[in-house]
Amino acid sequence: MDEVDERIEKLRKGDGAEERRQAAVSLGEPGYTRAVEPLIEALGDADWSVRADAAGSLGKIGDERAVEPLIGMLGDEQAGALGDEHGYVRWQVAKALGEMGSVKALDALIGALGDANKDVREKVAGALVKIGEPAVKHLIEAANDPNKKHLRRGIAGILKEINEKAKEKEHDFGIRDTDVIPKPNIPKEFKRLVLTDVPKARVKA
Repeated sequence: MDEVDERIEKLRKGDGAEERRQAAVSLGEPGYTRAVEPLIEALGDADWSVRADAAGSLGKIGDERAVEPLIGMLGDEQAGALGDEHGYVRWQVAKALGEMGSVKALDALIGALGDANKDVREKVAGALVKIGEPAVKHLIEAANDPNKKHLRRGIAGILKEINEKAKEKEHDFGIRDTDVIPKPNIPKEFKRLVLTDVPKARVKA
């Protein structure tokens, strides 16, 4: 049994929540793929701090096997998916999904913009900004969804941040707050631009 196996053993059978939590943290290293399944199991731990740090470590490892279990922890109140009851766990989950950059998590992250916890909403927004260009189409579709009117203001801010980062790389998507608020629909010209992939040249708004 090597050091990683010992940490996994403590995660699964440690005496007390603190020992299990420390084991979860210690397993959050790129390349520790053996720890993915045990960390996914730890997402169901009775102690919220263990669940939170297991989620954080899964984000650092970055294995795609963790995406679906993490999505289930995030929740979407509008869709009736409750997610984890503890706000800090959901915060860590959002951070992990942002670090992983998986497009599979985009719809769940957008739904979580309606989370009751302000810190979670801010971390979700940060995760979407970090994912960047792949999130643009999904965000625009959500802004145009009449069932997601309550998310439009948050979406506008995220699109603006993605656009600012794109400008730094000479990829201006031409996104503006007024594309989402107060108008409910994105201009057709911009929607076509996104759906046909973003060109390398700068696009003027």
